[in-house]
Parts: sequence; C-alpha cells; structure tokens
Amino acid sequence: MITMPLEPDSPDPDPLSSEQWQTGGGSHLDMLIDRHVWPDDMIDAVRPSLVRATDIACETFDWPPLEVGALFAGDERIRDLNLQFRGKNAPTNVLSFPSGDDDAMMEAVAGDPDGIDAARLAPGEIALAWETLCREAAQESKSIPDHLTHLWVHGLLHLMGHDHQCDDEADRMEAGEIHVLARLGIANPYAQPADEPADEPADEPAGETE
Repeated sequence: MITMPLEPDSPDPDPLSSEQWQTGGGSHLDMLIDRHVWPDDMIDAVRPSLVRATDIACETFDWPPLEVGALFAGDERIRDLNLQFRGKNAPTNVLSFPSGDDDAMMEAVAGDPDGIDAARLAPGEIALAWETLCREAAQESKSIPDHLTHLWVHGLLHLMGHDHQCDDEADRMEAGEIHVLARLGIANPYAQPADEPADEPADEPAGETE
C-alpha cells in the first residue's frame, strides 16, 4: 500500500485510517483514507458507488474478482507521489500504480476466471486527491460523488492494462467507462456542448510502485 512519511515536525500521528470494503462480486478494496482531508460523510456517500462500480467493471470486462489498494489523500501527498513517480511537481486527480505482472494479468483475464476465485487478482493501487477532485467537479459542473466514481473506474481500467495513448485505445477506454457509469445512473462524463473542446477526463496515471 502507498504510504508517505510524516514531516519530522508533524505534531499529529499519521491521519491515514485503514478500511476493508468487500464487494458483492467478491472483490476486496483495501482503503487508506486521510480523515483529516476527506469528510466522513463523503466517504459514507461514495462507498456504495465505488463498491458497485468495481463489480460492474469486473462484469463488463470479464475480470475476475480484484484485490485493489487505494489511497484517498490530499493534494500535498498526491503531489509528492506525482513528483516521485512521474517527475511532475503538482497534484493530480488520480494516479494508478499497476502491479506490473502483465503475464499473470493476461492469463487471468484471457483464461478461466473461476480458476483463481480464491486468489483475487491484485492489479495494483489507485490514489486520489481530495482538493483536486473538488476543484474539477466544480469546474465541470459535476457532483463530487459522480466525478469520484468516474475517476475510480478510470483508475481501475488503467490497472487492468487499458490506456489512452492513441485514439482507438482512448475510444475503447471511454466507451467502457461510459457503460459502467451508465449502469450506476451517472451521465456520460465526456459529453460536452458542441462549441466546447473535449478535455482529458483524468490525468494519465503513474507507473508501478516498487
């Protein structure tokens, strides 16, 4: 799991709390949440959506149950991770850290998911920044839970090998995200007025953790 050291003069213990969220489809979400930054009521509000989104994504893409780590932190901690792993000294909305075991990933997805039912596939970790998430939601006139759920699905797809480096890959990835979100009653996050250019929905996630 991703952790960042406290500053030497920090008067408080590490604010990260650990939670385990189990989905109906058998996936397991290991959550580290900075409770000094993320409001308790927001975590309570989005938990069902993220759990359900994980199951819908597994069903949509024929993935086995997943074991996913997540860090819900503030801009400062995400900026540190972005600098460490991507060389960018700025916060970003979502970072994905694939486990890097591409052979096992392809074998699990292409083979018989029932064969690894007890050992969930562990594709990696996702990190999200609270302040950046809120700014983007306000700028794009979206609710925070809807935007967060989109970024979560976007991060899952990156963990499972999807990307948006070329137009065809981006189209497939966006179509998958739109489908998953639609089943949750969330509007197409890519829909824009005809006179406005389309933007990337989320910053390209980072590489692997060590």
